[in-house]
Amino acid sequence: MTSSYTSHVGLVLNRQGAFSVSASDPSQWRILEPHVPSVLEIFTHHHSLADAYHVYETTRQSRTASLSTLSHLLAEMVSGQAALLLVKQKVLVCAPDSLAQAYVRLADTHSAPEIGDKTPGIRDLTTMSKTMPLVAAALQTKLRPGAEEYPALTLEEFRLLVERLTAESLLTVPIGAIDFGDFKRPVPFCPQFGGFRGSPVDRYYLDQFVAEIRSEVKGVTLEIGGSKANRELYNFTNTTSYLAMDLQGEGLDIIGDAHDTKAVDESSLDTVVLFNVLEHCERPWVVVDNIYQWLKPRGEVFCMVPNAQRVHRLPQDYWRILPDAMNSLFARFAQRKLYVYGIRSRRWPLITGSLPRS
Repeated sequence: MTSSYTSHVGLVLNRQGAFSVSASDPSQWRILEPHVPSVLEIFTHHHSLADAYHVYETTRQSRTASLSTLSHLLAEMVSGQAALLLVKQKVLVCAPDSLAQAYVRLADTHSAPEIGDKTPGIRDLTTMSKTMPLVAAALQTKLRPGAEEYPALTLEEFRLLVERLTAESLLTVPIGAIDFGDFKRPVPFCPQFGGFRGSPVDRYYLDQFVAEIRSEVKGVTLEIGGSKANRELYNFTNTTSYLAMDLQGEGLDIIGDAHDTKAVDESSLDTVVLFNVLEHCERPWVVVDNIYQWLKPRGEVFCMVPNAQRVHRLPQDYWRILPDAMNSLFARFAQRKLYVYGIRSRRWPLITGSLPRS
């Protein structure tokens, strides 16, 4: 039975109200009672039920005097709506269309320390919130003047609210505090594949794969569904240039769809890498055929996919590709090498394909 709690949620606040946003499917919004965002913000910093209840009651009684100052400070971040991410004991504010990016960046152990400082459009207000856990309330006041006062709750009413929020996966168990009784739950402790609680297992296998192929990734290289920063992250030092392609985002060399043959010039690349991408492609065979066209003679492709992973619609989730299917998808490549990592019931097929033609 859970005895301590921490927030694990993305919120969108606008003139219609407050909504929770699914980490695995950002298109799913669920409306919340007006006081719930502040309860969730409090649990970002205070993990015991008694401490959080005390802070809630203290904040509820003093919020009016503090909100005008905070609302003024947050005014520049707010237009018609704002997003609030309460994860890993951080309080981040961004535009709603940046929420999915913030989820992913914060779940990435390599980029998380920098997210508040170097990510455009995402503000880290953790320090402000620790001092005065009213960031959510201030945003709501700015967006919905005259919003309802927070209700006075007994400790028992507060406990029941916390149990409901836990059942709805808005609260979870803090790192290091899981007890055997906490496993009686229908949802994972972390909706981002474990990224908010440590290093996801697929990263462990990806690191092994990258170590195998590092020396082979060379020349003009395109990463589909990645970022330019991955050149340094993966230590791909043999590349002469490293291009990043995705459907949208900042700092990309190509904003386009890998299903589109014209997105990249024919025979222009020495290497293509794509990690955990093909399962999100509606027609992965078309993407693989396009990669074949984009590669120069003797070019190579390095691909990783999961085949046992929960649904994660970022933006869509179509396939779980088994090792035989990987071989079939890349059958056009004259030389192939298949790697399979993981336990028998949970495998990550990875493949290299090359074009040994003159």
